[in-house]
Amino acid sequence: MVYFIRARTHFQYAESLFKELMSGQRVLSIKALQEVFLQGLKALHALTILSPPEKPLSSEELFKRILPTLSDSEREYLLRLKNLLFSAKDYNKDDLLVLLTELKGYITFLKECLKPIL
Repeated sequence: MVYFIRARTHFQYAESLFKELMSGQRVLSIKALQEVFLQGLKALHALTILSPPEKPLSSEELFKRILPTLSDSEREYLLRLKNLLFSAKDYNKDDLLVLLTELKGYITFLKECLKPIL
């Protein structure tokens, strides 16, 4: 049951941060967008383990652990989104707005995956 609570908490944080970015309460930055993505990954990962890891996982390690639990289409979607968020060095305002729109779909994806526990 604890893993449900962790998954729900990570999702709620990701959704809350996303809403703050959408409404303009937070400054739109690549770090904030990446944080939404990573919190979503942590929510998915929390469903696959019974107890939390002793030390926090790196984003790469977290991503590698989640991929085998996903369908092919889900895997492709997350890989594409990860590449968009972590590939470029400099993002202009238009790039950030496009990424924010992409994260709207990601939040919907997370809601579907976590539907039984939300």
